[in-house]
Amino acid sequence: MFHTSKTKITIFLVILLSSVLLSVTMFRSGLHYDYGIGFWGPNGHDGIWHLSLINQLKQNVPPQNPVFSGETLTNYHWGFDLLVAFISKITTINSSVLYFQILPFLFSVLLGLLSYNLAFILTKNHISSILFVILNYFGSSLGWIVTLIKSGQIGGESLFWSMQSASTLLNPPYALSLIVLLSGLILWLKHHKNNSIQWGIIIGALLSLLSCIKVYSAVLTGISLSLYWLIDLIKTKKFSKFNFSICLSMGFLSLMILTLLGVFNNVSLLEFKPLWFTHSLIESIDKFYWPRLASFRYNQSNIFISVIVELFLIILFFVGNLGFRVLGLFRYFLKYIDKKDKDFDLLILPFLIISALIPLLFVQKGTAWNTIQFFYYFTFIINFYFSLFLTKLHNKSKIIAIILIILSCVGSYGTLKDYFGNPPPSALPTSEIKALNFLKDKENGYVLTYPYDKYLKNNFETPIPLYAYETTAYVSAFSQKNIYLEDEMNLDITGFDWKTRQDQARKFFTSTDKYFGRGFLVNNNIKYIYLLKNQTINLPESDLQVDKIYDSDNIKIFQVRR
Repeated sequence: MFHTSKTKITIFLVILLSSVLLSVTMFRSGLHYDYGIGFWGPNGHDGIWHLSLINQLKQNVPPQNPVFSGETLTNYHWGFDLLVAFISKITTINSSVLYFQILPFLFSVLLGLLSYNLAFILTKNHISSILFVILNYFGSSLGWIVTLIKSGQIGGESLFWSMQSASTLLNPPYALSLIVLLSGLILWLKHHKNNSIQWGIIIGALLSLLSCIKVYSAVLTGISLSLYWLIDLIKTKKFSKFNFSICLSMGFLSLMILTLLGVFNNVSLLEFKPLWFTHSLIESIDKFYWPRLASFRYNQSNIFISVIVELFLIILFFVGNLGFRVLGLFRYFLKYIDKKDKDFDLLILPFLIISALIPLLFVQKGTAWNTIQFFYYFTFIINFYFSLFLTKLHNKSKIIAIILIILSCVGSYGTLKDYFGNPPPSALPTSEIKALNFLKDKENGYVLTYPYDKYLKNNFETPIPLYAYETTAYVSAFSQKNIYLEDEMNLDITGFDWKTRQDQARKFFTSTDKYFGRGFLVNNNIKYIYLLKNQTINLPESDLQVDKIYDSDNIKIFQVRR
């Protein structure tokens, strides 16, 4: 089936304009302004973490932990960061420019093109394919209805927990994993009837990259492909060399990648906590807060009523996160029943089940909410089936279909508008830019910073300086040095014992014991101490044997003698 010129222009404009709009979530961050370098949204934490890791990967593979000096980074998938580090090295383009300004737009365009391609292969329908693209850019939850009723504002993207389409680029590894996943699915659809071992190995190798980009997608894809191969074998009594070679090559290469990443150093990353997300949904004040129902559930002794409440919360979780796209679930089962060629639907069934069940049953140790990332892939796949529902509805009533697509995407306005505002929530002040540039040019060595104080941010108006905004990796990111202790949030996620170091650091800054102070610096191989206004050391420089090498704008940097 050929595309007309009008169709091609439509596809081009939808993808181009949507990509420009979606890139706004990233584009303004990392640039210099009068107050320093600004950061919008989660870029004030997540983006800075990736910059620090990218700088490490320019020096070492596997990387050292940039925020836990002396340790190799484990339990983290750094494939995206390696890609950025590689591009930066061969092109000499600044990592920050790649991360915030260039790659988001490229990823967005690729996401649109691949989404359209996959949907068109499956449906041969231009409308369905375009709708799938639009939903992958702007599909939203029902959070905007809640905030509209409560405050008259459109917002609440993650009110029901899951991130939505408009924030895809804010999680670049997730965006890259979608590109790899879509590419793998397209190749699978084109070659799965040929029973070619060669193509099976190629597709398996491609999909194995998910292990180092976003391990959540690797788990979902690997299990789904394996179950599909097994079910197909039982149904047809024929051994598919193509599907088996995908599973074997993906499994083998993924195992190698995960071993390199050190994931197996801590095999118990998930913790069994059934319905943690649905319970916290009504208990957390920043979510769909419903204290009366939470209290009723907690004090309920009748098992039958308790089951009813739990089922209601599960439904609330799904409907709230999916919004009108929940109609795609019904379309999936209708399509599966009606369609003669069920291959794709059969492959996707375990993918949907597992991506929904894991967050309902498990949480990630250290940072419980991180497990919701499994659900991101559920919403992504449901976008396709909702596009089929809308296409069928469009054939009967264009007006209702248009209203539904608008209602399904209007929540993205609440997300995107925040990235057009001024000033940003956080910034790296000009004074610190100068100090960190000075430190960057110094000989490599571990840096000690003052322990993060979460109460400091209450003393500032926006933009809040990064050191007060959140526990981040900003000193590492902008000095390109390894820090003794920084970004406790990511240390929690990766399973490092940061609290012991925090106690030791606090003791160092308050201690009057010169033997402990000097011993602390020597034993931890500290080469530099980075201090801001009102951050002091009790011991004199002579006792610690340190020299002041920078003193400007209330920022001091000391170098430890050897």
